[in-house]
Amino acid sequence: MATDPHEALGAYLTAYEASRLATLLHAGATTTQALKEIHASRRSEAKQLLAAADIGPDQRKASVAVLRAIAGARSVQTAITPVWTMPGPHATMGRLTSEAQRIIDDARMSITCSSYNFTPSSAMWRSLHAATTRPGIAVTVYLDATAGSPAAVAAHLPKATVLRTLTVPGATKPLVSHAKFIVVDHTLTLLTSANFSWSAENANIELGLLIHDTVLAESIESLMRRKHGLLYEPISSGG
Repeated sequence: MATDPHEALGAYLTAYEASRLATLLHAGATTTQALKEIHASRRSEAKQLLAAADIGPDQRKASVAVLRAIAGARSVQTAITPVWTMPGPHATMGRLTSEAQRIIDDARMSITCSSYNFTPSSAMWRSLHAATTRPGIAVTVYLDATAGSPAAVAAHLPKATVLRTLTVPGATKPLVSHAKFIVVDHTLTLLTSANFSWSAENANIELGLLIHDTVLAESIESLMRRKHGLLYEPISSGG
């Protein structure tokens, strides 16, 4: 175990977390405000480590420099947090629906997501629409062609790029897309067993993994883009 407070902080924070803390402190945020970028399950310990290392507004310039150094040194590190949906009060380790909404609401550049089924009863229906109204955010949605109504999703998200599975040569029906994920700002990935529907988000037993890993996020988005015209066809291209 590290005994130096800066070493302990560097060992704990991920590159994403250190980068976000540095950005907010540089912009004038308080420590409490900056810590909102840290997942709730890790926030308390991060707060203690920041205090022990004297990182905060009182030493803003030095604190930003230390945090940026940590971000660079740990740029290939990964933090994984499980999030669950269970009926009633049984999900005691994170909450899949609230985590999905949180990362969508916190997006600053881009949102790329995929679901087998996407229904108006889903919390994502409102969250993604709200995201498309914020300036500077590119939203891309991949859907199965026959589950639900991809056309209705495209109509609901006119400023998003919406794609559905296509029918490959020699086949009689479209491909099935069962991949379910959300990628935010090319950095944060939520892989989930849940569809974008009320039952999946509130009543089923579903497991998701919230992963801070830039390499993983970018590889998912890059692969999906390469499948345009091969596995997916656009319904709308955004406004």
